[in-house]
Amino acid sequence: MIKFLFFDYQEVERVRGFTRRLNRPAKHPGNPLLVSDPAGEGDAPWEHGNMQLYGSVVRRPDGLFQLWYQTQRRDAGSMLGYAESEDGLAWRRPPQDVVALDGRPTGFVFDHPHGAAVLYDAEDPRPDWRYKLLSGARPSGCISAFRSPDGIHWTAVQRGPVIGTNPDCPMGLLRARDGRYVVYHRVWGHGRRVFRSESWDFVHWSGEPRLVVEPDAGDPTNTQLYGLGAAPYGPYELGTLWIYHTTQDDPDIAKMGGVQQPELAYARSGHAWHRAAQGTPFIPNGPAAPPPGAWDRGNLQCASAPVYLDDEIRYYYAGTQVIHRRGWAFEPQRAGLGLASLKPDRFVALDAGDEPAELLTAAFPLLSDRIRVNADVAAEGWVRAGLVTADGEPLAGLGPDDTPPLRGDDTAHAIRWPDAAPAALPVGRWVRLLIRARRASLYAVAVHAPGETPVYHRFQEGNPQRNQVGRVELSRTTPAA
Repeated sequence: MIKFLFFDYQEVERVRGFTRRLNRPAKHPGNPLLVSDPAGEGDAPWEHGNMQLYGSVVRRPDGLFQLWYQTQRRDAGSMLGYAESEDGLAWRRPPQDVVALDGRPTGFVFDHPHGAAVLYDAEDPRPDWRYKLLSGARPSGCISAFRSPDGIHWTAVQRGPVIGTNPDCPMGLLRARDGRYVVYHRVWGHGRRVFRSESWDFVHWSGEPRLVVEPDAGDPTNTQLYGLGAAPYGPYELGTLWIYHTTQDDPDIAKMGGVQQPELAYARSGHAWHRAAQGTPFIPNGPAAPPPGAWDRGNLQCASAPVYLDDEIRYYYAGTQVIHRRGWAFEPQRAGLGLASLKPDRFVALDAGDEPAELLTAAFPLLSDRIRVNADVAAEGWVRAGLVTADGEPLAGLGPDDTPPLRGDDTAHAIRWPDAAPAALPVGRWVRLLIRARRASLYAVAVHAPGETPVYHRFQEGNPQRNQVGRVELSRTTPAA
């Protein structure tokens, strides 16, 4: 499957009349789904009322949702808490046999983590390596690697750290399309900026972390980057970049006062990251008024990766009423787990208003006659899509004026070709899509391969020869690979 998304215009030859817009996930009406309990006041008396998503949420192949989050124990400092759920909405914290408090089991599964990130690695054939954890750990505080058969009982993969720096932040952990493991973290002594390290076996990691994103000239003076959660999405890596807005005029050199909120970020190589709507939060904090404000008005921290369901992308996050400041983890507060979700591919919209808008894609090989358009069309609106040659010349009977208009809201509107068109479709040749729209939001276009059962987060980008000279000349005769 080839897919066109609109994080930027690298897959678009021409766009006229559309307005590009970040599409935010919708917060669940039942938020917070799980509240961190002050000591002795709820079903998890081992907690101290603080929850941070220096942690992860995964959904196992059997359907079980699992959550790892950082919380506090007043007499012992930070702990990694564990919860689970059948549907990802109703959560429970079953006491475990890992860390005891007053001789009783707790929901803690790891002692003194910093920046913990968990990966469920379905591709690893070793059962006791199925879960993988990276965390700043004792005694060095540097990034250390652990494995587990169940996500609860952890064993170090080696004695000592695997990356010689204290992460001092949340981390993003993923397995890339080529099989390598990737972690996004901070490097001690380089401030709040994001670096990348890689490994082929989860034990031996690249020696020099590589800086991949930092504040730039488009950011206000009080902007820092606290961390990056990331996951593969087709040829991209998609990230929730923790933006840290420090308190204005704060003389503290460490800038411990501020508010955290995520922005949507993306990369095609994993090394050059971009922000889809710089300065606009992907999931906004709750309102601050009236005091004490919404439960997520202080810090909003996304998990290390989203959860991909069949028809929904879930972003789990931790929210707090208090802002980031010295000692804030031990302040009386309300903190909990939230959920915001969106439909597949609906990260960025191209909006068409009352005047018709037009888009011409980059050239691509036509895999089949199955082309699907992800669009929300308003009343009295329409979307029309058709084909032109790689040179932009009309194809008789296959243009946007030859196909019926698409109406309504659907993530997979089918382009319906005229009865005589299938035989004339230039399958295997290089073409472009010409799309016109009015009163509609366009999110993505997918071109399916013959006979495939598409999975929305596994695809090729829509401009496969973006960096090759002479693409149009080749496209006149080159069949699909």
